[in-house]
Amino acid sequence: MLVTDAVAAPQAQDIPTFKSGRYQFTTIWPQQPLPSIRLFRLEGGTIDLLSLRGKPILLNFWASWCAACRTELPVLERQYRSAWRKNLHVAAVSEDRGARETVERFVKTLQLRTLPIYLDPNRYVAHSDSANERNAPFTLYAMPITYLIASSGTIIGYMPGVADWSSPAADSLIEYLRNS
Repeated sequence: MLVTDAVAAPQAQDIPTFKSGRYQFTTIWPQQPLPSIRLFRLEGGTIDLLSLRGKPILLNFWASWCAACRTELPVLERQYRSAWRKNLHVAAVSEDRGARETVERFVKTLQLRTLPIYLDPNRYVAHSDSANERNAPFTLYAMPITYLIASSGTIIGYMPGVADWSSPAADSLIEYLRNS
């Protein structure tokens, strides 16, 4: 199985510590390869998650009803646009079940112009239920939650809750992903 069967493990010594607010980065064990999953773009079309392999990926799951997501998404947008982070993919996946228009309005309200936004209204990518009938590979332990994937395509762990992705600790962790 994929990430859904992973167990939280103590952080390995070589993985930098990242704490933000009440939360900390959690490594998963056993680490799994990135699965081939179709992500649906907000503007239409699809992309295979595997096509992003080769650069580190911040795979963020959020929803328009999530207050913390209003704080975190603009930070992720700035990270995505940042010139020195050219070698970083950020994919923001909405877990809203409603109409595409709800997500479009939310994105417009936050003035997100460049951040790649994807949709998962049927829970094929992430799940929060124990049954996981659709075999979604990513578990939603919190909202928002960001999975960190190394350049090699290995899922390293996750950061639950809102995180300051512009902090020096985040920079160290992203650099680790870049070199892994």
